[in-house]
Amino acid sequence: MAQRILEPGQIETLAQRDIPRIILADRDRLFAARADRLRVLASASPISGYLQLLAALVDAQHAALARIAPERLAGLQAAAASQRRNGAAGAAGAGMPPLHAASLARDGYWRTLLRELCTHCAGHEAFPAQAKAILEQLAAAQDAWIEAQADALLDVPGAPPVEAGTAPFVMAALQVYWVALGLAYGTGELAPMADAPGLCPLCGTAPVASLVHAQAPHASYRYLYCALCACQWHYVRVQCSRCGAAGKDIAYPSLAGIDDPADTAKDAAVRAETCERCHGYRKILYLEKDPQVEPVADDLGTLALDLLLGEQGYERASQNPLLWQADGD
Repeated sequence: MAQRILEPGQIETLAQRDIPRIILADRDRLFAARADRLRVLASASPISGYLQLLAALVDAQHAALARIAPERLAGLQAAAASQRRNGAAGAAGAGMPPLHAASLARDGYWRTLLRELCTHCAGHEAFPAQAKAILEQLAAAQDAWIEAQADALLDVPGAPPVEAGTAPFVMAALQVYWVALGLAYGTGELAPMADAPGLCPLCGTAPVASLVHAQAPHASYRYLYCALCACQWHYVRVQCSRCGAAGKDIAYPSLAGIDDPADTAKDAAVRAETCERCHGYRKILYLEKDPQVEPVADDLGTLALDLLLGEQGYERASQNPLLWQADGD
C-alpha cells in the first residue's frame, strides 16, 4: 500500500490543529500582574526609579480599564464591530485582524483614558517634576496632535515622528483602549488570523516578546505576545519571529553567568532568540523557570541584554511599548 509523505509544512499544520492557537488578555489580571512584576524587578535593578515609575503608570492602566462602565464598553465594542462589517474588515475574510491598529478609526474616548492616566500619574510620588511637566502638557495638548502621535505609535502611514517623552503615556492609553475592545472576541474567531507571520491576529501589531508556557493546555508551547492588546498566538519554537529562519540560524543567549558565574543559560527565565539570517532578536521568556515573568516588564528588566546584543550587531525586531527613543537615536 502506497504511503503519502508529508512535507514539513504539512506536518506542522496537522500538529497545530491540536494546539490552542490563541490566548486572550485577562481584564482583571493583565495590568495588575504587570505592575507587580515591575515592582519586583525594580527592587534589584540599576534603573529602579524608572521601573517604579512605570509600575505606577501600569497601576493607572489597571484602574482605568476597571472604570470603563459596561454600557460604555459595549458601545465601544459595537462601534468597532460595525466598522469591521461595513468596511475595514471586509478584509477579515482575507485574514485582516478585526481590530487592525493602523486602520481602525478610534473613538475619542481613548483620549479620555489618556487624560485620566496623566492626571493619576501627575499626582503620584514616583514621578519627578520633569515627568509631571510632560504629563501636564500632554493632558492639555490639542486632540489633533494627540491623534497624530497615536498614528505614529501605531505605524499609520504618513504619521509624524514619535515624541519619545510622551510616547509611553500615549501608548499606555492605547493599550487600555485596545484591551477593552478585544474583550468582545473569542479565541475561535481569531484562530483563522493566527497564521500571519509575526503579527497579532487581533490587532495586527508586532509582538514585544514571546512566552513559553508551563501549564496545561499551553504547556511547552511558545506564544508571541502582542505589545498593544496583549493577545498571545502560537508560534513554533526555534524559529525567528521576524524572518522565519529556523534551526541552526537560531541561538538563545542570556545574561546568565554575567551577574552570577554559577548561572547557566539553560537556567535563565529570560533569553534572547537571535537569528543569524536577519540579525534580529526578540526576548523569549520561560514560565517553567519563573512563573512570574511578564513579557513587557521583563523585557524592560533585561535592558543589559539589549546592550550586549547591540554590541554584537543584532537589532531588536520590535519596540517595547513603554520605552521609546527619539527618531535617529
